[in-house]
Amino acid sequence: MTQQHGLIAYFVRHPVAANLLMLLIVCMGVLSYQSIQRQTFPVSDNHKVTIQATQLGASVKEVEENILLKIEQALKPQIGIKRVLSSATPSQAKVEVELNSGENIAARLDEIKLKLDSIASFPTAMEPLLIFENAQQQRAISIVVSGLSDPLLLKKLGNEIKTELLQLKDISHVNLSAMPNYEVSIEISPIKLREFSLSLSQVVQAIQSHSDNLSAGHIKTSNGNIYLRLEERRYHGDDLLNLPVVSGLLGETIRLKDIATIKDGFTETLDEGRLNGERAVYIMVDASKEQSLTHVVTTAQAYLNEKRRSLPSEIELYEFVDVTFYLEGRLNMMLENLAQGAILVFILLAVFLRTRLAVWVMIGLPVSMLGAFWLMPWLGITINLVSLFAFIMVLGIVVDDAIVIGESVCDQVESHGHNNEQVILGTHKVAMPATFGVLTTIAIFMPFMLSTGPNSGQFIAIAGVCILCLLFSLVESKLILPAHLAHTRMPSLPNSHWRVRFNNRLQHLLNSRFKPVLKSCIHHRYAVILAFVSLLIVTVCLIVTGLVRFVAVPKVPHDFPSINIQMNQNVSEAQTLAAVKEIEAMIQRVERDTIAQTNQPMMRTMYTRIDHLTEAEIVVPLVAEADRPFDTFELARRWQAELPNIPGVKKFTIESDVIDIAEKGDLEYRLFADDIQTLQRASQDFIAQLTQIKGVHSVYSSMDSAQTEYKVKLKPIAYQLQLDAKTVTEQVAAKFYGLELQRVMREGQEVIFMVRGARTDRENISALAQTLITLPNGEQVFFGDIANTIEAPSVAKIDREQGFQVVTISANVDAQQAQLSTVSNKIEADILPAVTSRYTGVTTQLGSTLLDQRNERSQMLTFALVGLLVIYLLLALPLKSYVQPLIVMSVIPFSVIGALWGHFLFGYTLSIMSVFGIVAAAGVVINDSLVMTDVINRNRAKGVALNDAVVQASISRFRAILLTSLTTFFGLVPIMFESSLQAQFVIPTAISLSFSVLFATVVTLIMVPCLYAVLEDVKRLHLPLMRKFKIQNA
Repeated sequence: MTQQHGLIAYFVRHPVAANLLMLLIVCMGVLSYQSIQRQTFPVSDNHKVTIQATQLGASVKEVEENILLKIEQALKPQIGIKRVLSSATPSQAKVEVELNSGENIAARLDEIKLKLDSIASFPTAMEPLLIFENAQQQRAISIVVSGLSDPLLLKKLGNEIKTELLQLKDISHVNLSAMPNYEVSIEISPIKLREFSLSLSQVVQAIQSHSDNLSAGHIKTSNGNIYLRLEERRYHGDDLLNLPVVSGLLGETIRLKDIATIKDGFTETLDEGRLNGERAVYIMVDASKEQSLTHVVTTAQAYLNEKRRSLPSEIELYEFVDVTFYLEGRLNMMLENLAQGAILVFILLAVFLRTRLAVWVMIGLPVSMLGAFWLMPWLGITINLVSLFAFIMVLGIVVDDAIVIGESVCDQVESHGHNNEQVILGTHKVAMPATFGVLTTIAIFMPFMLSTGPNSGQFIAIAGVCILCLLFSLVESKLILPAHLAHTRMPSLPNSHWRVRFNNRLQHLLNSRFKPVLKSCIHHRYAVILAFVSLLIVTVCLIVTGLVRFVAVPKVPHDFPSINIQMNQNVSEAQTLAAVKEIEAMIQRVERDTIAQTNQPMMRTMYTRIDHLTEAEIVVPLVAEADRPFDTFELARRWQAELPNIPGVKKFTIESDVIDIAEKGDLEYRLFADDIQTLQRASQDFIAQLTQIKGVHSVYSSMDSAQTEYKVKLKPIAYQLQLDAKTVTEQVAAKFYGLELQRVMREGQEVIFMVRGARTDRENISALAQTLITLPNGEQVFFGDIANTIEAPSVAKIDREQGFQVVTISANVDAQQAQLSTVSNKIEADILPAVTSRYTGVTTQLGSTLLDQRNERSQMLTFALVGLLVIYLLLALPLKSYVQPLIVMSVIPFSVIGALWGHFLFGYTLSIMSVFGIVAAAGVVINDSLVMTDVINRNRAKGVALNDAVVQASISRFRAILLTSLTTFFGLVPIMFESSLQAQFVIPTAISLSFSVLFATVVTLIMVPCLYAVLEDVKRLHLPLMRKFKIQNA
């Protein structure tokens, strides 16, 4: 016998090399597993840059004209920008620049900064621009500090904790919220100003002349330079009390305390937090994309335990949200399912294969997985729910080629004796189809490594893990497994052994049952193919009729749901507080009803955060999942049913989903126009038509309800008194908003000093007429004497995109009443064209969420087509045919039958993750078909008749095909029946893959032989035609 050469032969003859290779993979995998980052979900790349600008006291229109338009103009020629979204609110401008995927964010950020730095016409009163990258972060732990009634002391403690946390090694992102900024407010009534003939600007000048740090240069002495410095800056409100404001000719002095009330506290904004009704400050500790959640949380918890010892007992540091509390449970759930799936796979292997062979095949499983752990950090993949699911998904796949190799080696050894050469020959016999089978599976996953959509993190995690596992399974099955099998003796079994009886019984069933059925199918091959095609058409009708619905993203229940409250811009502080308290009372009422009905609580606590008057959030951490009487979605439905109708509320958003798109809605459309009034009328028309569609609810518009503004018009007498619009406006703004005196750093925090009118004189419109206006000669008159005010409607917010004003309209669709695709088709076909035809200059576009989802589906289709093309090329090489690869690939469309019926039986809706499972199955289901076709070809090469060659191939490969399919299916069974709510995100992928592979087994064993026979029919018809064509040409 000729001695075999090559890598396989080398490792068979040198088992030490095989064992060392296996040991290297295992050790590196274990080491990598210990250090790899842990996250709840993979973080997708965020290609966004945010620009923020502040012009205190500016109206919405001023912010748009003076800031937004100039920024948009500067960014217009910028390369690499996908779209520019901007918004203007009173005093604030925000621009979000979305870059094309693949762009170098750091380089683009520098270019944007250079462009904006070149704008010289920004308002002088505008504060410096804030330009930063939207870094993707995940919440690690949230801390609520309570127990102090004094808000100043509470914020001081919060800042102290924030500073100390940031000094720790593993923590780099800490934010403090629900507390206003520091401010020293110097308030002067108009009576005092009139009494001493003062204006607010004169008071500012007087204070500034006594509160500053100045350098007086230096004196050169023989001993060196001596620097001179005057330090008179005041850092606290009390330091200002005795500063002189007015000095008389006789030495009398009017001090600031004589005319003003000084408040050293916070800005006049409604920013506060409450834990169960008690004043609290909220500290958020986040982990960046490069950090491990567990490391961040462990470090923070160690600090909190130490900090508690130094604080009084009445002060509580409450770990409000600890993500690792839920993360560890979810990761353990995935690991348990992985272990259960592995056990099921081993049981199957032990039934169909010799126990020793099953053990060696199973060893390939941890070797492949540890190899994947070794290289995962190189691909930027972390340990999270999705990547762990990928290991479950690939559980039965990675042993497929090991099963094929092991079975082939055993057959060769049993027929020709046990020695190294027979093991090498047995491996070589199936090495080519087994290798190409793995490569075709890799080919279907490979394009997904280039994913760029909102779910790209999930797709990259699954594809990366599967590719790594499959690559290492090739190494294990071709190099390590044959070396182990070469040194494993398998004694012959007596006829009474259960395995012999099982094999004999299986062979009898194949000969007596399966073989006649297969022959009949081949004989009636066209009818069989027609039956499969008919079944495919019926299956597609499941989607058309709505029996299997489609949603873009499967919902994953949140462990700490929240209610976001968005108020209209023109509401008062009292209205916002009343709305928040009413929602808090509703949540408590629902909790009491839940306990009364189930004797179990649903929530652990409740935290309320109010931001800047118009926004509030109520977060409710829930009890452990196993202790909940129902899921988060049911809680959200109960909240929704109890939501009160509160005046001034613009929008309620209940966030009950981890991957929440509720804020944007199931449907989202944008309307563009140059004119705000036209845009407002068009949006109202669109909303009116939306609300008439059955099943559509929670319709929301980004445009605020109209609010009132007063336009000032000077009287002729004002000009006679040498007043102008700028002078009058500045003095009115000084009273109602204030004049900035100075900014100082105090205990690491910036404190702004403001001089303004007394608060009681700023709280009603009647005070405007009583505002004192100082004339150029120093005399004073009332505003009402020199100006008129005209009431006019205005907007509280302006949104812009790509240079146009835009309104975003969103809505949700009740899946029980209407199908999302049907509703969206009706809107895009009928309603939107009608709106644009009625309002000149109005254009429409899909909202960013829906647009991203459609782009993602289109990208997935492209990736699938690329993968299928690569698969065809990989199949054409070993089969040496242009047509046979199509027979092998025919199982792919028919495997969809299994996926759709699996969703129907389990009651799941199709989603992006389901489609990904179907695409992934495309690379798996062809493996058996490839091996089957290869065996048929070898039988035909030996001169075996067509029908006999097909039947023999089906019989000989039946056990291997059935076993590889069952290992994939049963490896996924535990996760499909997982009751954990967080597993709902990945279960659709498991259903698609498992049922696709299961049904593809039937297709491979029945339809592929029929298609092969049809191919021979075509050849027989083709040859006479070719001969006739040649004769005619001759």
